[in-house]
Amino acid sequence: MSNGDSLAALPVHAIAASKKYLVALTGGNILLYDVRTGERLAALDACVDPSVAPVSLAGFPRLCAISPRETYVAVASDDKVLRVWDTSNVAYGQEVLVQRLAKRTGAMQWVQDDEIIVADKFGDVWSFEIDPSRYMLDQPQQQQPQQKEPSAIVADADTDDQTLQPKLGHVSMVTCLAFLRDHETSPKSIVTCDRDEHIRISRWGPRRAAHIVEQYLLGSRSCVGALTVVPADRASRAGLPCSSQPVLVTSDGGACLRVWCCHADGKYRLHATVHLDVHALLEHVTVDAAIERRREKDAGNLAAKDTVFDPHKTEPETKRQKSDEHQECNSSTADSQPSLVIHHLSHFISDDRDWLLVCIEGARAVFVVPLDHLTKDRSTPALPVIVTCRMNAPILDVSLVPEASGGDRSGAPKLWLCCDDRPGMGSGPSVSEFAWRDDHFEACEVPPMNTSLRALVAPDSSAATTPRASASPAALSKLCLYSQIMTWPKPPQPNADGTPFLSYAWGDRSETVARQMYDRFQSGKRAAGRARNQASIQQQFGGNNS
Repeated sequence: MSNGDSLAALPVHAIAASKKYLVALTGGNILLYDVRTGERLAALDACVDPSVAPVSLAGFPRLCAISPRETYVAVASDDKVLRVWDTSNVAYGQEVLVQRLAKRTGAMQWVQDDEIIVADKFGDVWSFEIDPSRYMLDQPQQQQPQQKEPSAIVADADTDDQTLQPKLGHVSMVTCLAFLRDHETSPKSIVTCDRDEHIRISRWGPRRAAHIVEQYLLGSRSCVGALTVVPADRASRAGLPCSSQPVLVTSDGGACLRVWCCHADGKYRLHATVHLDVHALLEHVTVDAAIERRREKDAGNLAAKDTVFDPHKTEPETKRQKSDEHQECNSSTADSQPSLVIHHLSHFISDDRDWLLVCIEGARAVFVVPLDHLTKDRSTPALPVIVTCRMNAPILDVSLVPEASGGDRSGAPKLWLCCDDRPGMGSGPSVSEFAWRDDHFEACEVPPMNTSLRALVAPDSSAATTPRASASPAALSKLCLYSQIMTWPKPPQPNADGTPFLSYAWGDRSETVARQMYDRFQSGKRAAGRARNQASIQQQFGGNNS
C-alpha cells in the first residue's frame, strides 16, 4: 500500500461553468465554486456504490451540468447514478433527485430548469423532471432518498410509468444531443447523434413524443461526435440560407464539419461540407489512441495493479500476430497515426460576429472557426483554423459561458477548460479561465490569494494545497480519460460508395477471406456438436463410443 507522501492529486477531468458557478470533477471528489468571489461552496468525496467491485476509482463522477437558471447542478457517475442538488445545498442526503440508471451516462443536457436529459452508453435517451417537493431537504445526511436497483429500472421501463421509459433509442452509442426550440421553455424537436454516423431529429413538444422520428440526416461518413445549434437569425447574418428554423452544425470524424439548413418544406438538408486543416490540428494532438488502449488494458490487469503504467513499453512478443498481411498493414498504419476526434462544438457571438469553437480529443489547444467560412463546400484547400488557448497538457473538457448583459446576446464569452496535469502528461494549472478578446481567447488573471479557487487555477499551486482528491502514482497513471478516441473512430472508408477497399482486387480477396472464415466457423460448430453428442451418449449408456 502506498503511503501518504507518495500520493498525487487527481486531474480535473470534467467541468461545467455558468456566470455564477463552476463545477469541477475529479476521480475522487466533486467541487463547487462561486466564480465571482472564488469561494468554495461544496467539496464532496466521490460516492461509490457499495455494489460495485472495490476496484480503485471504479465509480467516480463522470459528467456534470448546471441548469439554465443556475438553480441545480447534476452529476452522473460511473456507478450508474444520477444525482441532482440545489446549488445552495450541495451535500449527500440533500439531493433533489437520486435516480438509478440502467447503463452509464454518455451525454447529459438540461432541457429547462426542471428537466434533465440523459443519454446512456446503450443508446437510450431518458428524461427526468426535478420536483423538490418529493424530497425532504432537511433530512439527516445519513438518510438518503431510496435508490432503485438497475434491474428494477429496466423492469419498470416496460410499465405505464412514463418517467421510467426511455424517450427514444439508438442502436449505437449516443455521442451528443441538442434541442430545436420555438421558444425558450418548449423545445419542439430533439436532435441526437451517435457513433454509427446517424443524426436523428425526433419530435419533442409538451408530450415529449420523441418516439416519433421526424427526419434522419444522412451523409456523414464517420462518428458524429459533436453538435451545435445556430439560431436562425445568426445563421442568416453569417451568410447561410435565410430560414425561420435554426441551422445545425455537426462533426464528421476529426477534421470535417457539416452544415444542415432547413428548407421551405420543413426538412433539413446538407448545405455544406467543410474539411479543416488536418496538419494544423495534428500539430497539437499529443494523445495516442494505441497507448490509451494499452493503458486501459493495463488498468484491468489486477496482477499489475501496484505498478506504474509505462507508455513507452512495447507489447510482449507472445502476442498473437495477425496472419493476413493486408490487415496487419492496415493496423500498423492506423496505430502509427494519431486519431482525430471532434468531441465538442459550440457557437458563440462576439462583436456581432459568429464563431464556432472546435475541440479535438487529446489536443493541447482549442480551435476557432468563423461561422461565415462554413457557407459552402470546402475540401481543397482545407479551411484554416485559429489556434487558441495553448496549454502545456492535453485538454480534457471545456465549458463556454456567454457573457451577455441584459437582453444583449452578443457579449464577449468566457471559456473554462481543464487539463490532464498528471506526471508525464503535462504541467500547468488543472483549470484555466480565458476571455474572448480581439478574435482569440486570452488567459484571465488568477483570483486573489484569499480565494479558494486559486488553489485550483493557480499555475504554481501544489498538490499539498489543492482541494482535489489524491491517488497513488500507479492508479494515477492508469486512469483512462480519453475514451472518445478509442471508441468513436471507425475504419476509414475512402471510396464514394462507402466500401473500405481500394480496388476490386481487395474486394475479391475479402470475399475469399470471408469464405475461409465461414468454413472454419462451420467446421468448428460441427466438431463441437459431435463432441456434445458423444458426451451425451457416454453419459446415458456408458462405455466408449467412437
